[in-house]
Amino acid sequence: MQLSDQNTSLHDSWDIIVRPKRHVLDINLRELWDHRDLLYMLVRRDIVTVYKQTILGPIWFFIQPIMMTLIYMVVFGNIAKLSTDGIPQQLFYLAGILMWNYFSECFTQTSDTFYI
Repeated sequence: MQLSDQNTSLHDSWDIIVRPKRHVLDINLRELWDHRDLLYMLVRRDIVTVYKQTILGPIWFFIQPIMMTLIYMVVFGNIAKLSTDGIPQQLFYLAGILMWNYFSECFTQTSDTFYI
């Protein structure tokens, strides 16, 4: 039996084909509202897990990018005298830090799914 014959017989033996009912971004708000207590519990659990043993708690989420922006302003703006092409330094460095932190967190979370 050839490989193509094996694939054909495999397709014929399938009983159920799973397909999505809706588009990926089609959110059922009614269903979300009905299960709001579950959503609240899951979000609360994630926040408590991340910030449980920290001194500053969730405030660190805001302090860290602001402190990094100040450090970048001193090092790259005042010491290295790098130009931001007319964009205010605070906005320029904060935007870069936020984009990088988002990318880094997404990459880390994605790679954690493959960690054994």
